[in-house]
Amino acid sequence: MANFTHFADSIPGRIIYIEGKPFRWLGGTNYLGIGEHSLFNEKLKKGIELFPQNWGSSRRNNIQFAVWDDLEQALAEKFGHEAAALCSSGFAAGQIALQHLLKQFPQATYFIAPHSHPAITTFLHTPWEGTRESWIQASLWGNANILGTDGIRTPFVELFDFEWTKQLLPDQYLLVDESHRIGVQDIQITSSAQIIQTASLSKAYGIPAGIILGPKDQIEEIKKDPIWIGSSPPNLAFCYACLHAQKAYEEQRERLRENMNIFQSQLAGSPIIWAPGHPSFCTDNENIIQRLEAHGFKMNQFSYPKWNDPAIGRASIHATLKKADLVELSQLLQE
Repeated sequence: MANFTHFADSIPGRIIYIEGKPFRWLGGTNYLGIGEHSLFNEKLKKGIELFPQNWGSSRRNNIQFAVWDDLEQALAEKFGHEAAALCSSGFAAGQIALQHLLKQFPQATYFIAPHSHPAITTFLHTPWEGTRESWIQASLWGNANILGTDGIRTPFVELFDFEWTKQLLPDQYLLVDESHRIGVQDIQITSSAQIIQTASLSKAYGIPAGIILGPKDQIEEIKKDPIWIGSSPPNLAFCYACLHAQKAYEEQRERLRENMNIFQSQLAGSPIIWAPGHPSFCTDNENIIQRLEAHGFKMNQFSYPKWNDPAIGRASIHATLKKADLVELSQLLQE
């Protein structure tokens, strides 16, 4: 099995150095490149001054910090939910929400969409082995109490249509992992079902945290659950930076939109796998990967989600890339 591992000395922005050679970086999930924005760095430094070390404690500790509540409220309002619960990671958010639902409905049928992230699975509950269309039909007519899906397929990029969720009933629950849409695309889902969305904030938002978004009554119950109470809270300094640097996120989001428009407007006939309005693209064509590398572009190449899966190339159009990079990249992909 090929080893594609490289060891970096710092988190790459537009450029990554590999064995001393610079490449324009197309990898990772740091879609907004928020670490390149001066306002975010200013607020992060302030956060470190206020909270110079990590605070690892029970979420019901008698010492609490308003920054957690304030960030939860800000994100709930931003994404159209009644309430939110911060977690230490997106994986923790998915597992906490899922285990809460399974304990709440111990006899429930749980249908998980194909290719869903392990964050919303268990060893007893695995993704549907058929097509997404067959999973949707089974979900609609099989009276499943709980449904699980990603908001977008990853690492292969595929947009999902959620119009079918309008047919769900009020006593059904839809659990959606939004780690690769939140902060990049609209995540609103209109349905009569109870919608709970979880996400990693370490991707577009660039902070080591996760979030659970949902109805107020469900979030309140999650915050009474021992699995949430016993889990570590997210880092205070980064939460402070996220809360107070919303202008930076908006500016980086606008740069990302401009970059995606430039890049995707020139992709007609390209053999890569991409989705309109999302910054990632994929390929399993080794010739394409090598051609980009020969012209100074480096993308991720790894096996996923199983360690021995065939390696694929995954790239992202970050907010930090320049127009000239995007034009050259588009031309290379059309050759």
